[in-house]
Amino acid sequence: MKKLGAVLAIMFVMVSAKVCADESPYYARSFLIEKIYPHTLGWKVLYITSRMSYATTYLPLKWFSQSATKNGVQAKGEIIRGNQPAYPYMIVFWNEGKFSHVRLFLKEDMRDISYGMINPNQDTAPFNVEEPALEY
Repeated sequence: MKKLGAVLAIMFVMVSAKVCADESPYYARSFLIEKIYPHTLGWKVLYITSRMSYATTYLPLKWFSQSATKNGVQAKGEIIRGNQPAYPYMIVFWNEGKFSHVRLFLKEDMRDISYGMINPNQDTAPFNVEEPALEY
């Protein structure tokens, strides 16, 4: 009986280790946002790269216009608003090497210094993207 208990315990440990060792197919990267510009077609995001320089990306509004999941398909964008000291920043997720979705963590008060104004007549072509163009 003791041998059976020992074998079961070893099997339990091995199965638990395998479950804990499984890696997620997702890869995530955070970017600090210097300024975010709301536009009728989406968001223009000025962010800080790992080289401490500025870069810009555009995120279409259609990515954020549906709930977190719709018909079993995950939305490409999510906005979390709050007043945390770390805000604003964004996390971009890739699933098995392909762009999956982006989360924006923005200040709740749109009068915050992190928000900017953009010309509403700006060229709309940058907002017609399937995934964000990012510099690291």
